[in-house]
Amino acid sequence: MVYDPSRYEARQRAYSGSFEAQSAMNEYARMLAQTRGSRQLGDFRRSVTEQVPVFGRTYGKRGLYGQGIKSGIFSKALSDFGARTTRDEARLLEDLAGQQRQYDLTGSQYLRQYESQLADLEGERARDIGNTASGLLAL
Repeated sequence: MVYDPSRYEARQRAYSGSFEAQSAMNEYARMLAQTRGSRQLGDFRRSVTEQVPVFGRTYGKRGLYGQGIKSGIFSKALSDFGARTTRDEARLLEDLAGQQRQYDLTGSQYLRQYESQLADLEGERARDIGNTASGLLAL
């Protein structure tokens, strides 16, 4: 077989275009996931902020919370509310970070695949050049 550089250049452009398209889709999906996660976190924090006054009023109506009242029941409920809120927010942040790590992993896999394709292409090119040179020397 005679060495034809156009075959390799076309494949190299195809690999490059595929890698760029995959990377762009991955980055767009990452951005959407980050936006969704930020929105969920904002909604969660807003929800907690809205629950605090209602929380106090429900205990105040029963005489367990108010000026000069130190209720152990209210203190325990407030402590539980704070712990649950902190735990739920930490889980939400952990999930968001996990999604972002997944997009990082996908991006690095695309890069490794692209680099592997280019290395294979260079190997084929070198073999074809060697075969062409051997054929010419045999003449």
